[in-house]
Amino acid sequence: MIWVKGLPFKISFFLWKLWKAKLPLDDFLRKLGYSMPSKYWCCANPKEESLLHLFFTSNAARSVWTYFLRRARIALDWLSLHQAITKCWTTPVVPRLKPVLQALPACIVSSTVQSLVQRKNLGLRVPQKWLDILTMIEQYTPRLKYDKVLWEFPSRGWIKVNTDGACRGNPGRSSIGFCIRDEVCDLIYAEKREISEGTNNESEAVAIVESLKMCKNLNYFQIWLQTYSMLLKNIIEESWKVGLPGSGVWRHHDH
Repeated sequence: MIWVKGLPFKISFFLWKLWKAKLPLDDFLRKLGYSMPSKYWCCANPKEESLLHLFFTSNAARSVWTYFLRRARIALDWLSLHQAITKCWTTPVVPRLKPVLQALPACIVSSTVQSLVQRKNLGLRVPQKWLDILTMIEQYTPRLKYDKVLWEFPSRGWIKVNTDGACRGNPGRSSIGFCIRDEVCDLIYAEKREISEGTNNESEAVAIVESLKMCKNLNYFQIWLQTYSMLLKNIIEESWKVGLPGSGVWRHHDH
């Protein structure tokens, strides 16, 4: 049913990989043992990047599926991705419309890709024809913006603490990590561990608190703290400016 006569091979092959859940997205890579922070940024409410989210439950995908299936008089509510595709293939229609319904899932997938590309690159003009979309994507070169960041040594008698926290789902499963280095960059202490479920900001805050507790236990009080969170950096700097209790333990705060 996937290999529809008249459809470009790339479309059918892409739908076959979608059906088999073999697309190289974050959820598939995690099954192969590659775990990473994951968030899909094409949506107003970003979720973990997964095949189901990209091609069925995201706002862009849902609008495309609804647009086509409503005209085929197929109710999308309570259907899974595979069920929606199968509905297109098995809906009773007159013989001349059967090839159209057979090709419909592949057309929906290609339209979803077009919509996602358009949402991700607002200034990019996306063609209407699939072959033109493929040509555009193959020839597209994104503009890369980057900043060079150098790790600076702390001053004599000071130590440097780098912290980070992450969570999957926001809120969701969370973990923290931090390391402590001396003035010659030798590692004094490092730790990473899972904590209770929470938000990204909570995990960043816990990472800072736990790192400073360890510094206190090791009798270090001249501390240069670097956090990955711009929000926490700004909060700490503001408390330092107004002189809140305990805010004098940091020499400098950096992002």
